Amino acid sequence: MAAKKPLTFSLHQPPPALAAAPELAARALPKATATGGRKQVGARIPEALYRQLKARAALSGEPVQALLETAVVEYLRQHGTGTE
Repeated sequence: MAAKKPLTFSLHQPPPALAAAPELAARALPKATATGGRKQVGARIPEALYRQLKARAALSGEPVQALLETAVVEYLRQHGTGTE
């Protein structure tokens, strides 16, 4: 079994998935509508990991949500959406 490539993303450029697969980005990052247009997702992660995420968000000036959305879009671009 081949080793999985680690998930990486840049805080200084838009996620490659947005340029490489606009249809994926449209499904992964739907525009908010008057009725919400978004789903809340809950996950438990190690406290140290969350502190690192919050620190990176603060340093980049981006909200944690934006970093998580970027990471999810990149992950789905690399591994597929599961709807194929």
